[in-house]
Amino acid sequence: MSTLVGVGRLTRFVVRRDRLRLVLWVVGLTSVALASAASLRSVYDTPAKVASYVRLFGDNPALVAFAGPGYGFDDPNLGVVLVNEVQLWGAVAAALMAIFLVVRNTRAEEDHERVELVRSAVVGRHAPTAAAAIVVAAAELVVGAAIAAGLVALGYPTVGAVAGAGSMAAVGLVFVGVTALCAQLLGTGRGALGLAALVLIIAFVVRAVGDIGDNALRWASPIGWAQGVRAFAGERWAPLVACLLLGAALVVAAFALSTRRDLGAGVLATRPGPASAAAAMRTPFGLVRRLGRGALVGWVLGVLLAGVVYGSITDDVEQMLVDNPQLADYLARLSGVSITDAYLAAAATMLAVVACGWAVSSSLAAHSEEAAGRADLLLSAPLARPRWLGAHVLMAALGSAVVVAASGLGIGIGAAVVVDDARLVLEQTGAALARLPAVLVLVGATTVLVALVPRRAPLAWALLAVVAVVAFLADALDLPGWVRSLSPFHHLAETPAEPLSWWRLASVTAVAAMLVVVSMVGIRRRDLSVV
Repeated sequence: MSTLVGVGRLTRFVVRRDRLRLVLWVVGLTSVALASAASLRSVYDTPAKVASYVRLFGDNPALVAFAGPGYGFDDPNLGVVLVNEVQLWGAVAAALMAIFLVVRNTRAEEDHERVELVRSAVVGRHAPTAAAAIVVAAAELVVGAAIAAGLVALGYPTVGAVAGAGSMAAVGLVFVGVTALCAQLLGTGRGALGLAALVLIIAFVVRAVGDIGDNALRWASPIGWAQGVRAFAGERWAPLVACLLLGAALVVAAFALSTRRDLGAGVLATRPGPASAAAAMRTPFGLVRRLGRGALVGWVLGVLLAGVVYGSITDDVEQMLVDNPQLADYLARLSGVSITDAYLAAAATMLAVVACGWAVSSSLAAHSEEAAGRADLLLSAPLARPRWLGAHVLMAALGSAVVVAASGLGIGIGAAVVVDDARLVLEQTGAALARLPAVLVLVGATTVLVALVPRRAPLAWALLAVVAVVAFLADALDLPGWVRSLSPFHHLAETPAEPLSWWRLASVTAVAAMLVVVSMVGIRRRDLSVV
């Protein structure tokens, strides 16, 4: 029997089951890329403004690390600015889409023991992996095609649009193969997710080091290959072909490895734990902390590095406002304060909203444990439901505090270096923590959904979307006051641009605490596994 028997039916099944996720990923990535492209056309509408952008961003090592090598800066055009602003993060987002969706449809299915049922029918050994790779690769291509078509419609040159959009999709295709391979190597979905994310981080860092040093090290990363397409700067198509071949080769390698392991296990044997658990692991919170620490480290490093980048351009804020009227409009709402303080306040809010992503994902861990049936095992012991849920809430809250503090620390370090004022490190860390109550409201709201309406728990991501829109686009969309008030950040002072209000801080914290109390009561009043 062929190892790919049944791949067609499984492909249709994956599309049907994940149709909403696929649509959200495709629409989300496409919308963000095209919104950025449209805004750049209005901001950099003259050659002089484009040249000013290159002067401002071209020689900053931190911006090179987080934007790209600046291909085309010697003869700049609007497309070059677009690539520098969008390409790298679009590629990372495409890679994340591949990582999450491939793990969900491969290793996570084995964790839940559903693959055994599927394989008991006339289904080949490689069919589940092939189906996941086909669907996710198709989604990556749709994203690339949609972005390319949108760029052309916005007036960007066709060849450059295809090259730029194709480079982002190509990185996604590489990580379809990377993730399929990781799913064979490790025996758990969390492990596969973590290993694939680690490969992405290494690819990002290697490319950044190569770009900063302007050396060949950038070619050791598939992200460097994608940037080597040189969209809008004399396109080169060979790197795209290399990405496609690498992605396909990795999927084939995943097929080969799958024949060397048992179903439900990984090629790399799971290291056995100690004979007896440490004291910290004998509590619900100890277990939750152990399971979530890897993800927390990733979030902390991510926001810390992003904070350093934001802080490192503090000294250039005034020139940025001259060349970027949209940023000027965003900061204008904090009138009567210094431009630097207004910028630092905006940066702290942006990263606090990012930290809400950790708050939501960590709070939803309880929902995932319940859906997988693992909560039933824990609660079969003398463990009360509120204590079990409270452990997840505590992990989400403490982790949120660490992530928010890391964002402020990063901003402070970056700003202190360029401004030569060490006091900014402590000041910016405190300013970031002043936004923690708003992040905790997201923890409480998500936990309420998990406790009261578990089938609707993923709607917590919609709450985060509302918060992000209000935080970033309230002025641009001219949102009414009642809509702005839906965001907990709207009720906090914009430190350091505004003085800290302890009353507002306590009020928002009280709302978060009230939501947690409601969830603790609610978890007692329903059956488990109602998901």
